[in-house]
Amino acid sequence: MSRIPPVEDSQFWPENKESDASQAFATMRDLFRVMAHRPEIARQTMQLLQTVMRGGSVEPRLKELLAIRVSQVNYCHY
Repeated sequence: MSRIPPVEDSQFWPENKESDASQAFATMRDLFRVMAHRPEIARQTMQLLQTVMRGGSVEPRLKELLAIRVSQVNYCHY
């Protein structure tokens, strides 16, 4: 649980649970709800993550597996 309360109706989290953004960032929902207190930072972070995860020559699935493994190595809940 974060020390800063999440914004319940964050504009950075799609209401449609079936959308690509919702599925790609499902594990980061609370992070973006807290960042919604600073909309400019949240927008730029979302754009960066979308570029990193969807662009390039490495498959998105492999990128996701790498993120999970880094989380495990650092004893961090992902």
